[in-house]
Amino acid sequence: ALPIWTARPPLSPSVDRLKCMLRRRLARVRLTYFDINGLGEPIRLALVLADMSFTDERLTREQFADVKSQLRFGQVPCLTVNGDEYFQSSAILRYIGRAFDSSGSLYPSGNLAVAATIDALLDACTDMVIGKKVFTYRERFGFPEAVFTPPVLESIQAKWTHETLPRHLGFFVHCLAQSPTGWVAGTHGPSVADVLLASVLRNDITPIAPLPPPLADLVERVYSLPAVAAFKLAEAKLAEAKG
Repeated sequence: ALPIWTARPPLSPSVDRLKCMLRRRLARVRLTYFDINGLGEPIRLALVLADMSFTDERLTREQFADVKSQLRFGQVPCLTVNGDEYFQSSAILRYIGRAFDSSGSLYPSGNLAVAATIDALLDACTDMVIGKKVFTYRERFGFPEAVFTPPVLESIQAKWTHETLPRHLGFFVHCLAQSPTGWVAGTHGPSVADVLLASVLRNDITPIAPLPPPLADLVERVYSLPAVAAFKLAEAKLAEAKG
């Protein structure tokens, strides 16, 4: 796969950023996922915001079937850095923030309170959509098809959409209302929690339910960031070229 994103050259390094910048310069990074947004989108955006060049490997379902048995946990996304493989999307996001982000915004691990807040928000994003994933990919979660008869499935979908989802959205609205910066964890710039939340809201929630205005504003804010907007434009052009 060819890299579809190359980071700009680093600008005016300061002493406290040298380690991250050195890692960025020396690391060979590949993200392996499908040619969809899904769990790959927030990782791609985090890499872009960290100004990290990477190879964006997008598998077909047939290609994934060929390599599935070789992957830890048998799944993607998989981030490969200098030959070492990392799995589970939230863990990958934290790794990117620690290893490559010289701004100190994506995952400020030196501040334990802020890091714990970001961890909690990442988990809350997962909690928000886990019910939808269970009834969408039911066999993956160990439920035989016979359990989800059409009336049962309709009832579960309605309850999740009209009761569970609004409750979780309200949690994030409250977090934004408390933030002094407009970013969900109160960081000076976007954290990986903002990136994951905006991606989930844009790709998973918006197609099925309207967003409260503060969350719609967050999505717009993340996707309007210059690095993110440039990446999404390059991605769209590549998709168009593929036909």
